[in-house]
Amino acid sequence: MNFPIEKLILHKKNFLSKKECNSIIQYYEDNKEKKDTEHCDHAVTGVDTTSTMDVVNIEYGTEIEKLVAGKTEDMINLYHDYTEKFKMFHIHRKTTLLFSHQLRLMKYEKGAWIHPHTDHNTYIYGSCSFNLNNEYEGGEFQFFNGKKKIKLGRGDALIWPADYFWVHQVTPITEGVRYSSNSFLQSVPDSIRNNINNFVELLKKNYKFNPADGRMYNIK
Repeated sequence: MNFPIEKLILHKKNFLSKKECNSIIQYYEDNKEKKDTEHCDHAVTGVDTTSTMDVVNIEYGTEIEKLVAGKTEDMINLYHDYTEKFKMFHIHRKTTLLFSHQLRLMKYEKGAWIHPHTDHNTYIYGSCSFNLNNEYEGGEFQFFNGKKKIKLGRGDALIWPADYFWVHQVTPITEGVRYSSNSFLQSVPDSIRNNINNFVELLKKNYKFNPADGRMYNIK
């Protein structure tokens, strides 16, 4: 049986109403003085690359946080129902999308983009994104270095797995401004994941090869 990997991307159109989208966009504009940028490794070159869109984190406990978190939870449950229909996957996948890491809002102005990358990190198993407006050109959501292209409309939701196979990007905005939200979905809270990441990096730094751990490969 051949199973197209892109079937594990779930695209739900009009998942948020226009009113909900406008409320989320307004939160960004009301908090734009807090905007920042993000960086991660380029999927092709491995070079740490800063993306050109602006990012505002959504403060916990606000009405917008409750809205975005609630819609994210709804999308996660739809995804579990969707993947259940394939009757191919481990039941414990349902324990991996329990916490959101950084509910964030993104603003892509003309020329802004995000390079090919993945959202993989320790205990991150998925990503969920909402497209908040239509008033732009360009800004196409792509997977697998452009081999899978998805046109997103206002209120559309997208959820997909997160590991090194799920390379995705947003192409440059050619006209207008694009707003979206995103969160990384993980199996443990941020505080635990951060502690684990710090511990793993410490172990790597001080590790001496032990044959009992298994063979060490020289990857070229």
